[in-house]
Amino acid sequence: MAWTQWRKLANQDEWFDDKFDYAGPSCYELGTGGARGGNIQIHYVGETKNEKSRMKCYAAHGSHLSEIIDDHLARGWCLFYRGRSHGSKTEAVAMQNNLLAKHKYDWNMVLNSDDCRD
Repeated sequence: MAWTQWRKLANQDEWFDDKFDYAGPSCYELGTGGARGGNIQIHYVGETKNEKSRMKCYAAHGSHLSEIIDDHLARGWCLFYRGRSHGSKTEAVAMQNNLLAKHKYDWNMVLNSDDCRD
């Protein structure tokens, strides 16, 4: 299974929730970049039992990351995500944990230092 292409979730005060199609378990990354998807910097990794529902939550109000997302959007960045489907939530959690062990995702580190969990 491969990552999807990056999809735009938001830019400044506009949120996009109409292009989500996968309603199963996935591991996903959130990143910020230019309006056309250039130079995306990955900030966060998460997992979910329903990617479509989870991304709609981010697109509606930023979810538990709303403050940090709003800050980046206010600075002119766009929010993007990509996902990788899995057969179960357990597999998605394992991939997330593997990625967290290998990479330093700055938004995960900020949230984890505040004892917040996704």
